[in-house]
Amino acid sequence: MSTLRCLTLAVVVLIAAACFIVRQVSVEEIERTADSVTVTSPVKAHLLDGTTVLYPDGVTLARNILSGDGTRYDLALRQLGPAPDIPLDSVLGLETYQSGVNGPATIGVSLLATVGTIALSVAIYCATDPKCFGSCPTFYSDSAGTAVLEAEGFSYSVAPLFESRDVDRLRLRAGPTGAVRLEVRNEAYETHYLNQLELLEVLHRADEVVATDPAGRPVAVTGLQPVAAARDRAGHDLRGVLAAADGDAFRTDPRTLAAAAAGDLDDTIELAMPVPAGADSAALVFRMRNSLLNTVLLYDVMLGDAGARSLDWVANDLERVGPALQLGQWYASRMGMRIAVREAAGWREVARIRDTGPVAWKDVAAVVPVPRGDSLHVRLAFVADNWRIDRVAVGFTLRRPAVIAHALDAVIDARGVEDASALASLRAADRRYLQTVPGQRFTAVWETGPAPTDSARTFLLVSRGYYIEWIRRGWLAAPRRREPFSPTDAALAEAVARYRVVQSDLEERFAATRVPVR
Repeated sequence: MSTLRCLTLAVVVLIAAACFIVRQVSVEEIERTADSVTVTSPVKAHLLDGTTVLYPDGVTLARNILSGDGTRYDLALRQLGPAPDIPLDSVLGLETYQSGVNGPATIGVSLLATVGTIALSVAIYCATDPKCFGSCPTFYSDSAGTAVLEAEGFSYSVAPLFESRDVDRLRLRAGPTGAVRLEVRNEAYETHYLNQLELLEVLHRADEVVATDPAGRPVAVTGLQPVAAARDRAGHDLRGVLAAADGDAFRTDPRTLAAAAAGDLDDTIELAMPVPAGADSAALVFRMRNSLLNTVLLYDVMLGDAGARSLDWVANDLERVGPALQLGQWYASRMGMRIAVREAAGWREVARIRDTGPVAWKDVAAVVPVPRGDSLHVRLAFVADNWRIDRVAVGFTLRRPAVIAHALDAVIDARGVEDASALASLRAADRRYLQTVPGQRFTAVWETGPAPTDSARTFLLVSRGYYIEWIRRGWLAAPRRREPFSPTDAALAEAVARYRVVQSDLEERFAATRVPVR
């Protein structure tokens, strides 16, 4: 989550931005015997038929019926008139919008092309069993007409105070004239608030590999080689699994996952490698992504269990620095990956890699010191099965290369029309945000000029923003907890326990529920 750095920066600059920032719902829950929840903030109800209802004075959910003074709009933002009471089984999700803003403009269809109705079968499934695809904006390049997933942006930035800057290495090449094009999609049941898209260019020797460190800074490494030894907590030899980026990725041994409980939730991998004479630092280069444990933690434990109360938690607690900082510190201390080096006095933590998201592979370089001796021993520690690690390689020759920054040159909507307003929103990290809703897509274009003849070049994508998760009817209809989420090891242990039950088929279900883009 970029925790302290991002929180501190966000607190300084956070202001309602243009008409794009959306405030979450203030919820007052009536006794469960009345089977009623009153929402007092303005609400948007996204319906399965593709229409949207605005409730500027809030809404009441009583016995699975939404009622209130609402106005219904179609896909083209045409007003259809007052909304009657709506059965909860017609609702895909709820979110809020700022009061005092033009009604149709708050529905969520930005100046980008209007989208069609979300695929009905996917929508129904995700409303009732909402462990569906989601991880912020996804970025695709084009390879001979085939969309290739390149990155996912600012995963786990779940509220405005957690807005973060994410940097991802791209594998694409520029076109003949130097044009770099990425299709940006909202394939999840979320509203995305994109603040900035920027392209970084690194010129380097052909024998160097460029990746980003945990702070997003590029590292150029020469002479990458597999580690000499790698064993997990269960004692498995992982050298073959971690030797190549081939999709055959490490996952925690089932016995270690089964034994994970509060007080002992971790898996570990111990690496060893010979050290060349004179080396004082090494770069461990990972190709990795998260498992869906984080999805269970966010969807089920943080949001789903509290039902309507989760809206109050997001609206109130996560917009105050104290509670947001507490959550961020807890998450950073428990999730991600902790990297320690063995020294004469024992293991010393030297680096951390934050969670990167469960969708796209990410190349991360962790620079670690090399103690005296002829071998380097490294221990990776993380919550059991939180990571899929496709490759680990080590290099002892590294440098910090120069970076060329390219501002965004064009935004092209789904109809092929340039959108100057969207471009203005995305060129700089400021108070303007481009809002996208499920099913929307656009193309971001940078003109980088012809390729140099005397060096290779690698591109890095900078994406900055946050997202608001839609509160789906499955969470509203069946809350399991009256209290808002509290960041404790007991809550994390509960997430691990639930993940164990569903993890065998969760990845397949998750991948099958991407929202189709138009």
